[in-house]
Amino acid sequence: MVYFVAKYSAMVTTPAYQEIINLIAGLAPERLVNFRISADTVIRVQELLTKKNAGEINVAEQTELDYFILLEKLIGLAKAKANQMLAA
Repeated sequence: MVYFVAKYSAMVTTPAYQEIINLIAGLAPERLVNFRISADTVIRVQELLTKKNAGEINVAEQTELDYFILLEKLIGLAKAKANQMLAA
């Protein structure tokens, strides 16, 4: 997991990821800024984190958690960009 986060955290700062972040932010900045994940998704992530902390997470669940972390990072950066766009 640490490898995944370090690997993909570095990736989201590359020009290609910045283009994607700018695209996402520019499509509907107001909607993006107000976007919140669903309660069901929060519950699922909490379940995965609990399993991980207990050492009971399987490979498929770890992959699901890893991808959620990557998407959360991308959406967070896109929200920051959308806020900049709206402030300009």
